[in-house]
Amino acid sequence: MSIRRIRVFPDPILRKKCRVVRRVDDKVKELAADMIETMDSAGGVGLAANQVGALQRVVTLHLPGDEDAFVLVNPEIRETEGEREVIEGCLSFPGYEGMVTRSVTVKARWLDENGSKMKITTEDLFAQALEHEIDHLNGVLYVDHLLAHEKLAAAGSHMEEDEPHMHDVEVEVHADHSDEDAEPEESDIEVVHATIKFSDLYSDSSVDQMQYDLRLAGLVIDAPKSTDHTHDHVESDDPHLDGGVILDSEHSH
Repeated sequence: MSIRRIRVFPDPILRKKCRVVRRVDDKVKELAADMIETMDSAGGVGLAANQVGALQRVVTLHLPGDEDAFVLVNPEIRETEGEREVIEGCLSFPGYEGMVTRSVTVKARWLDENGSKMKITTEDLFAQALEHEIDHLNGVLYVDHLLAHEKLAAAGSHMEEDEPHMHDVEVEVHADHSDEDAEPEESDIEVVHATIKFSDLYSDSSVDQMQYDLRLAGLVIDAPKSTDHTHDHVESDDPHLDGGVILDSEHSH
């Protein structure tokens, strides 16, 4: 297994439709194993094959609380019911999230890594992840579902004007090994440290290009202007004006 580079917007492969997998062979299994390692390293819930540069209809999912990840080959949504608004993110838009419309209930089917037929009727995060990742296989991105007048915001602070950061992230997990009914002692708590290596998953140039193109497309909230000054400023065509200082009303003329 190996970590593969995650493609980010506006990489054209994200807009390409993935091909049907004719046979679940060793190459498909190797791709799926790499996708799981990549997805878990990025702390993601789901990943589609074209997000790592492979145009095959393969998806991996790892829902919070589940010990093992799912491999979905040729997944299809057969039926949906209801609508709900949810905040959603994507590994191909690192650092951002937005409000989208998703179904309440999803019926889907796929092949697992052994070629066995699987089907499910599900709700909540599983349903949302299925719609999100199958969209990817069809060249559809979650920004295509943004609510009217909605924009992307920094992940973790929806609709707040914070700039996303792309440094490696230190994660500390506390595992309680005490009896269920007993008060845990310090010796029962295992602290596990891990680092999400964004530098292994993304290139600086691709992230810079993504942020530029998101702003060019009007899809993100502009960074807040500095308030550390005495006067407000406006744009001016007059080269003699330094940013067009607005004078107090009693001094204006």
